[in-house]
Amino acid sequence: METLQLALLSLSGITLLVLVLVHSRIGEVWDVVRNDRDVQRIARIHEHENNELRSELRAERELVGQLRRQVQMLLGVAPES
Repeated sequence: METLQLALLSLSGITLLVLVLVHSRIGEVWDVVRNDRDVQRIARIHEHENNELRSELRAERELVGQLRRQVQMLLGVAPES
């Protein structure tokens, strides 16, 4: 009977050890998933900011072009192609 109890106690200990290892591994996986979500969120924010900056740059270039044409008209200089 003592052998059976010792075997069951050992099996319980091994099971508990496996559960602890699985729990720690799940924690690591959750950290990776959470960090990946954070990285994706930051990437979306940067993409949105880059799109806004490109749009502003296009508008600035158009304004510069308009101002150059106005200056050329005022100076009577032929526009550059």
